[in-house]
Amino acid sequence: MTPARTLVSLFLFALAGLAAAGLDHSVQAAPAADLMGTLAPRIEARLPQWVAAWKAVSPGFELRSLRLSTFKAVEEIWAADSYDPSGPFEDLRRKLYVASPDGRRAINPFASIFFETRFSGIVAGFTDEKVVRLIDLTANRTMWLGQCDASCGFHDAAWLANESAVVAGYALDYDDPNCPASRTCRSMPQILMYDFARRSVMIFQGPGVPAGPRHDYTVSRVREKLPQVTVYY
Repeated sequence: MTPARTLVSLFLFALAGLAAAGLDHSVQAAPAADLMGTLAPRIEARLPQWVAAWKAVSPGFELRSLRLSTFKAVEEIWAADSYDPSGPFEDLRRKLYVASPDGRRAINPFASIFFETRFSGIVAGFTDEKVVRLIDLTANRTMWLGQCDASCGFHDAAWLANESAVVAGYALDYDDPNCPASRTCRSMPQILMYDFARRSVMIFQGPGVPAGPRHDYTVSRVREKLPQVTVYY
């Protein structure tokens, strides 16, 4: 992927809680490659549905095949959580959270979802999978972990330890000759690996595949987590 196209497909880290910071690629690249190989079994064990979805469209898919695309520094910019902890839909919203092992923080990889009550009951609605938030459960505050444009999306999240987590998703392969018709672009599996102690994130991407998981996967995961709610998208 060309540098210009790579930048287009990356998350908008300058927005809200993420700020770009230059790091020495020569220092980080080799250890990062080894890190994905080492952590692949743990990530697969925590995100089995996501790995299975990619294997369904690309039988040879392996997490070890993902390569470091870029890395950023994470700037912690917290704000009061806009949701009332005692609100009518908070129990449902928390079912979407992925809590850290110590229970102090959570990641919401489905942060664009909203809830409302209709005559048919409670419904959940969302149009995209473009927002991920980190929630401090002890202080009722939140911050952005990432926000996508049309070139990428979030699917799920998992914690590896109290200070490290991964967010799984996809990016469009703009080197695909079928682009820019986005629905025919190949999809690339994408893993964001966060180290909160060092306030950094590494982004790993795999080869693009036709018909890779996108919004349909997110809808399926939300329905699994909230079987009692009607989901509109």
